[in-house]
Amino acid sequence: MTVTGSLEEIRTKVRKIVGMPSANQLSTADLDNYINDFYQYDMPEHLRLWNLHGTYALNLTPHQPAYILPYNTYTNLEAPCYMDGNEIQLFQSSAAFFRYASSVHTVETLSTGTGVVGPYTGTLVNTPLTRGTLNITVTNAAGVTLTANDSMGIYPAGTISGDATGVIDYETGAITALTWTAVIPVGNIMTAHYLNWPEARPTAVLFHANVMEFFPVPDISYEFACVGFENPSELGAGDQTQVRDWWSLVAYGVALKIFADNLDMDSYQKVDMFFQKQMNLVERRTLVQIKNARVSTIYNTGFRGPTL
Repeated sequence: MTVTGSLEEIRTKVRKIVGMPSANQLSTADLDNYINDFYQYDMPEHLRLWNLHGTYALNLTPHQPAYILPYNTYTNLEAPCYMDGNEIQLFQSSAAFFRYASSVHTVETLSTGTGVVGPYTGTLVNTPLTRGTLNITVTNAAGVTLTANDSMGIYPAGTISGDATGVIDYETGAITALTWTAVIPVGNIMTAHYLNWPEARPTAVLFHANVMEFFPVPDISYEFACVGFENPSELGAGDQTQVRDWWSLVAYGVALKIFADNLDMDSYQKVDMFFQKQMNLVERRTLVQIKNARVSTIYNTGFRGPTL
């Protein structure tokens, strides 16, 4: 019989290891949850395998600098990174990135209070605005400072939220329907604080807290590509592990999770040595693949690589 590394084979092996051959002892649904939990999330953290090493690609949106990495699918980004085929710098330090992407914020008066909560309107001068950088402040009758912003530009663009709701047009700078949560006394100044980054093909990206921020802001749509580590896809009926020799590792790993949940530490310790052996076997393919790879330096690549 040919071993295929299917979900069904993993189930059978796990039941043998943990001594729960009946679904009355461990339901198939619960067992599948254990299997996919380990396969999708635990295994990639135990081993950074070559077969999970691929390319993350994203088409940028004009005028939008920040994007959320699908962190349940990808675990890491690594250099080299490219923008429309041109290598760009990858930063993981906000301080280093903002030294590279130097910027000057604009502070100006948007409007003044008229004794109502709104709606207020106004037009900002320096356009286009960089999404996610707008903050509007004003003092209410109690002397409390109210603040509204444009939701970091990652969520619905053009929506102002916080202590006020409203709409911002990044191209024209027009702010409309600005309505506060409290009455704004007559004459109280509403101050807008925002950034006007240059727009062009990005030359750098900051990857921090699962958010990618590009500089300069893309003026049109560009294709971003970077080395990424991708979590395996969920196993369903008839599915096989991405690489066949992973299936035993998954079975032993799942058994350890079941023993841990049942506080069966004696069985955990006995099975752990088999788990460690399978990790060594599975990792061997990755070690053979990378053994002849030359370590990248500024001298053999002509590029500085990631800035930490």
